[in-house]
Amino acid sequence: MIREYCKIFAAEARVIENFGFSLEVIPQYLMYRPANSVPYATVEADLDGVFLKYCMMDNKGRLITRTISEVEQKCSTFQHWIHQWTHGNLLVTHLEGVETKLTNVRVVTKSKGYQGLTEYSSPKVFEQFLSHHQCNYYCGLLGLRPLKTMDSLQQPSKIKGSRSPLLNRKLSSSSSPQLQRKGTSSPQMPRKPTSSPKAPRKVQETEDNKSDWLE
Repeated sequence: MIREYCKIFAAEARVIENFGFSLEVIPQYLMYRPANSVPYATVEADLDGVFLKYCMMDNKGRLITRTISEVEQKCSTFQHWIHQWTHGNLLVTHLEGVETKLTNVRVVTKSKGYQGLTEYSSPKVFEQFLSHHQCNYYCGLLGLRPLKTMDSLQQPSKIKGSRSPLLNRKLSSSSSPQLQRKGTSSPQMPRKPTSSPKAPRKVQETEDNKSDWLE
């Protein structure tokens, strides 16, 4: 699996003009030996040259990464890249090999479900990597985000209230504005008088008629 991740890393680095050479995790092959007591074995190509360790873990579980040579800096960038690519779930803790040919890769997993990977250390290594990793020139070329920013994005913000904003909004407005409009009296109601203005005129006319008839 890590070899496939390294292929993606190399493909992204290849399109960057100033990145230069990339890394390669050499393949392993499964060999079947029916005459042996252990019939299956994994083999890989023999590497000629000076064998170096680019990143490792000491006996106390502390992560050690060298960043002096160009290969060491690119191995550190590969650590940063795979951590960001997997959303903080994978971290390479051991890389060694000859120049750009890498082997004996070890990985720490934060969450389960990665087939073929084994946890070689505690989750404290992730915290140590976030605080001690220093982005180099190649991290900038790949546009990798700062690890402290990634750590703040991964931690969900605490919910202050037990109710959602939508629920609070519904509870604050107990009645609909339309219901409030219906409950109040219409502005046209006071304009209508309680008695018709024509009524006094009719009463006055009848009184005048009565007085004329009596005369």
